[in-house]
Amino acid sequence: MEKTIFSLILTIMMVLSTSAYSGEVLIASGHNQYPPFMWKEGDKIIGVSAELTSIIFGELGIKVNSIAVGPWKRLQKVAKTGGVDLILGIYKNDERLKYLIYPNESYTLDPVVIFVKKGKSFSFTEWKDLVGKQGGAIIGDSFGKEFDLYAEDNLKVYQVTEIRQALKMIVLDRLEYVILGLYSGRTQMIEMGLQNEIEYLPKPVITPAAYQAFSNKSKFINHIVYFNKRLAELKEDGTVGKLIEKYMAYWENTRK
Repeated sequence: MEKTIFSLILTIMMVLSTSAYSGEVLIASGHNQYPPFMWKEGDKIIGVSAELTSIIFGELGIKVNSIAVGPWKRLQKVAKTGGVDLILGIYKNDERLKYLIYPNESYTLDPVVIFVKKGKSFSFTEWKDLVGKQGGAIIGDSFGKEFDLYAEDNLKVYQVTEIRQALKMIVLDRLEYVILGLYSGRTQMIEMGLQNEIEYLPKPVITPAAYQAFSNKSKFINHIVYFNKRLAELKEDGTVGKLIEKYMAYWENTRK
């Protein structure tokens, strides 16, 4: 009974919101190199998260314009000022909670792994196995409060601007490892033709949830309850899984 009433309330809210916001445009952006979830194509960001966001807000009569803002760190600064309404995929940490509002529902789990040069892998079962090695990561990346603090105090992590740059540095023996999301690291490795030169260690560093997060200055945050409900439903009915398959295939086909 309570569930039925809640669904009815949300339906009424959707009808009211549709009339109030019809014709409005939500500005979204995301990481330039994170297929299949988001990546830059021309001046747009496309991928799973962009389409998922368009589906949900389209039900409210709101158009989503997913634009490429620039490097990852710059995008986060733009979100702080309200220059974009929503970041299409981002982990949660205390610093980001100061300027982003997260739905309860994440849209995917995103294992973070260690990429190394083939023939130079090492045993990795816990974070301390990285101590003393020269690592790398992308500027602006966060891997959760606990690991970020551990890395700051104990690890040597060189910051680079792009995933491609980081992978090249592994091949050139300038880095012993790079910390990357599994999906983004693997797809970039394939695109660069480095499958025979780079591999990733089997144990994840962490497996965080990735969220679509709203700038706290966005006028669209009053839709977060509806967004959260529909996102959960689209995960449950298999839509998110189908979008992952769709954009993985699209990305691979456009690289042939």
